[in-house]
Amino acid sequence: MAETTISDLYEKYTNQVGEALEDDRYFQYLFEMVQAGDNTLEQKKRILHKVIDEQWLTVVEEGIEAIFNIVDKPRRFIATSEEVVPVALAKKITADSVRHLSQHTQFITENAAGEIQPTRILNVTTEESYDLYENRFVYHLIQRLFAFVDKRTDVIFWSTGDETCNVMSMESKIDDAYEEISYRVEMTIKNRQSYVENDTDHMDLFKRIDRVRRLSRTLRTSSFCDIMNGCAKVRSPIQRTNLMMKDPDYRTCYRLWQFIESYDEVGYTIEEQDSALQFDEEYLLQMYINFITNYTVFKSLLESDQRNVTELAKEKREPVKPKFVKEIKEQIVEDRNIPDVEIRQVFVEEVTQAQLDAEAKLEEETNRREELERSLSELEFQMDSLNQQMEFLEQTRMQMEQERAELEEQLHNEQKVRQETEAAMAAVDIEAKNSIEIAQAEAKRSVENLQTILDTVRKEKERELTAALDRAEKAEKDAKNSRKEKEKKQKAASEEIDRIRKEAADAAARSKKESRAAVAAAQREAAKAIEEARRKQEEAEAAMQKALQKAKSASLSHYIVKRLQERRDRKNTDEDDSNS
Repeated sequence: MAETTISDLYEKYTNQVGEALEDDRYFQYLFEMVQAGDNTLEQKKRILHKVIDEQWLTVVEEGIEAIFNIVDKPRRFIATSEEVVPVALAKKITADSVRHLSQHTQFITENAAGEIQPTRILNVTTEESYDLYENRFVYHLIQRLFAFVDKRTDVIFWSTGDETCNVMSMESKIDDAYEEISYRVEMTIKNRQSYVENDTDHMDLFKRIDRVRRLSRTLRTSSFCDIMNGCAKVRSPIQRTNLMMKDPDYRTCYRLWQFIESYDEVGYTIEEQDSALQFDEEYLLQMYINFITNYTVFKSLLESDQRNVTELAKEKREPVKPKFVKEIKEQIVEDRNIPDVEIRQVFVEEVTQAQLDAEAKLEEETNRREELERSLSELEFQMDSLNQQMEFLEQTRMQMEQERAELEEQLHNEQKVRQETEAAMAAVDIEAKNSIEIAQAEAKRSVENLQTILDTVRKEKERELTAALDRAEKAEKDAKNSRKEKEKKQKAASEEIDRIRKEAADAAARSKKESRAAVAAAQREAAKAIEEARRKQEEAEAAMQKALQKAKSASLSHYIVKRLQERRDRKNTDEDDSNS
């Protein structure tokens, strides 16, 4: 069997009713009377289109990314706690413990052997802590962000479907010779968009919102929130610390906090679109037929009704005494679903003295309650101010402790640098001395080698000169034996002697020149070695001066730290004296 639609039902109704009434003369009379009356028909179509505001979603997405960067690597500091405990329970004895013991001699006793023995001592323990103002700020921002996102997610997911509202109204006035008929009817049909259609239209936005909601839940259940659970509450205004203003992630979180405080919208807006529809002839015909049908049903109950209609029980009311109206006020009420109506309200002012007394008493109680509320608000404001001051003092104390630890670490590093510098100075000094000794030894060896070479050359030239003289003497002897031969060979001998003498002189000059060159080269090498030794010595002296300057700076820092420590000790001593 085919399913019947609203169009099929309408067609069946119009055909059957039209066929039954089109030939009825009384129906035609009523139809003409209705058609001639004062009829007002109106039909409106109103569409409520809901638009999701993406501003808060974009700001939250940027803020969540910054929060994750902070939560992954939260800031922490070293917290130091001091407690005076029995000596047997002390875990570590530090310089502060000894200083405290020297200032509190009541914790020192003497045993039977006459030895000094402490009974109680200061135990200093250090541990990492996350209780910073910035961490508390991020923790409470996560809590507020979760509530902010969760509330808007529920509203948007279940209330962002578009709505269509069709309103039809008809008002008629008919006046004939027998009766006056006033007819008024209104019908409203609202259609809401299904969840499937709504999800399809806003799928991308819903995915972003769901992602933000899941990330906020993850942040709320993270280990960071477990660590910071139970910390002091952070309230507005937020302190603008250096870290909050200079770090990009903390600056983004600060803007997110301000946005959450200033944003009071639901998360979506409603765009209203109204349009009027025009009635055609078929529509007017059916409206008039409905009017006649309703009139016929109602009229049949008033005249010669054969149906069993029982009357309701009669209600007897007290007689009404008319009074003069002293004041009439007219008020026009507008409603989206109903037309404009006029409401008349009649006020009769009869106020007794008892009512005036009651009003005065109520006003007095109201003033007293407002005064108490103002006092309570001022006390809460003062308490918040004191809490903020305590937090600021605590943060200042922690910063001073951190600076103290940094100064001690710097002093330790400077002492270490000083020791390394002294060791480097000693090593450089030893290296310079060794270099000078090596250069002197090399210069001495070069001079000795040069002297040996000169002696060898001189001996060789002396041997050559001796051989030449021997040859000359032999030639002279041969000349004596043979005068003729002497005369012949005298010239040759003289030439030979001159040649030999010349060669000897050249050899001596060449030997002298080579000796001078060797001496000059040896002198240059010795000067170069001496210059290198002098340069290394200057570098060693410069390194020594730099190390001395650094040691002097370290001594100055040590002096500053020592003076600060003495001032702190003196302050503690004054406090102990005032307490005692």
